Amino acid sequence: MRCPPLLKDNAGFTLTEMMVALVVMIVAMVGLLQAIGIALEHNLRNQEREEAVYLGEKYMNELRGKSFDSYSASYSSFAAGSAVRGGGLRYTVERSTAPLGADTRLLMVTVKWTFKQVEYQNRVTATVSQSPS
Repeated sequence: MRCPPLLKDNAGFTLTEMMVALVVMIVAMVGLLQAIGIALEHNLRNQEREEAVYLGEKYMNELRGKSFDSYSASYSSFAAGSAVRGGGLRYTVERSTAPLGADTRLLMVTVKWTFKQVEYQNRVTATVSQSPS
């Protein structure tokens, strides 16, 4: 009695081929997840920097709105809240002025914050002059 011939056209994948394909897909997915994490971190850091620029401009405009004679040599620093992702971040705002001449002052606003144990700062400067009387 003769055995029937085995099928020579075995369409499909072997278990080894499936496992190799699965490992390749997992490695690709881990790489994509890593890239997404890095992109989110950069996005958050940029949002925090934009908030610091906004705060610096806001407090600089407050300083520039004062009369020339009311500027003092230094101001106390204070904490400002954040509107970025729920407002958990705290910024430190430092304002100062320095005379550049008899009728000119340099105004400085420095906004500092920490992101992932790294200190960042944004400084806004402007000069104001007293109108000749």
